[in-house]
Amino acid sequence: MGQFNLNLSTRPFKAHRAANLGLFILLLVLGAVSVAQVYTYQQNSSLASGIRGNLLKAKEESEQLTKALTTLNAKMYSGNATKKMTQVEILNQILLRKSFSWTKLFANLEAVIPENVYLLSLHPFIDDKGNMGLNIIFRGKSFADGHEFVKTLEDSAIFSNIALAEERKSETQATMGEVEMALSAYYVYVPEKKGAE
Repeated sequence: MGQFNLNLSTRPFKAHRAANLGLFILLLVLGAVSVAQVYTYQQNSSLASGIRGNLLKAKEESEQLTKALTTLNAKMYSGNATKKMTQVEILNQILLRKSFSWTKLFANLEAVIPENVYLLSLHPFIDDKGNMGLNIIFRGKSFADGHEFVKTLEDSAIFSNIALAEERKSETQATMGEVEMALSAYYVYVPEKKGAE
């Protein structure tokens, strides 16, 4: 029969309490870290699903806007839009005539026009940026008279961007030797208030 040493009183228990306590603390720390990781994962998953939802929504809105833009462009380039633009241009011209002070313009021209120059025609226009301009055709006794008028317009504060388009000698019997010129210029003016004129 084998010998068994069953006398436990001569060998005291080993102190496992400190090791068990350390292992328990380590288990708590690992549990807390695991809980934090699960919480972080859930939060990140929630944020990611929210971002995906917003991305899908933004994509759908972008596709809808693209379709709407395509439809609007198709309408713009149709024949009806061209007619509307022509009508708008006509209305702009009507508004220009209503707000434009011809009295003030002629008073300003009278102040700068030389003695030997007289006007043949005067037409207002509006450029692409909505600026008011004038096409002027005039006649002078000589080239010097015509160029003096152009120089006076350039020096004045009420005309800008003067561009001489054409100059030629008159060939009719009545105006032989006179010079006819055409120019365009931008007219700087303030529309008259109602009751001012």
